[in-house]
Amino acid sequence: MDGGVAAVLAAIVTAIGAIIIAIMQFRSMREENRTDHGIVAARLDHVIDIVSGTSTKLTSHLDWHLTKES
Repeated sequence: MDGGVAAVLAAIVTAIGAIIIAIMQFRSMREENRTDHGIVAARLDHVIDIVSGTSTKLTSHLDWHLTKES
């Protein structure tokens, strides 16, 4: 086999391998992104619940100050 042809074949095999690896990496990243999104969404829901509860307590406390006898 001629040296030039061997170099071209090696480059083609390398390029095809790189494309296959890139596709596998992108699929993996997409799955990881979905998992991370689910975790973040659950934590955000928890934070929203905490803030809502604190808001209710603060409103109740401020109302108490407005209605208490001086």
